Amino acid sequence: MKKIILTLGLFIFLSFSGCGYKEGTVTATQKSYLYFTGDVSNTLVSIDSGEKFNVIYGQNNQYPIKPGKHLVEVYKDGKIIIKRELYIGDDIAKEIEVR
Repeated sequence: MKKIILTLGLFIFLSFSGCGYKEGTVTATQKSYLYFTGDVSNTLVSIDSGEKFNVIYGQNNQYPIKPGKHLVEVYKDGKIIIKRELYIGDDIAKEIEVR
């Protein structure tokens, strides 16, 4: 009788001990950021020839972007003042100075 209880207890223990194990690796989402300094009044920005948007000055106002190669165009009063191709690494914040 003791052997049956011991065997049953061991079986239950081994069954429950393997339930929490998950195989594989976890990777975080890759993100990088752009922020704009200088005179950003009346300034519009387009990334990869996308829709233009207004920006706010400062390092605390960062715009998320996927890591990789991007074309950044900055327009002021309807004219393009910056056209720059950037390569941005993972988890990097890149400053673009507007003059």
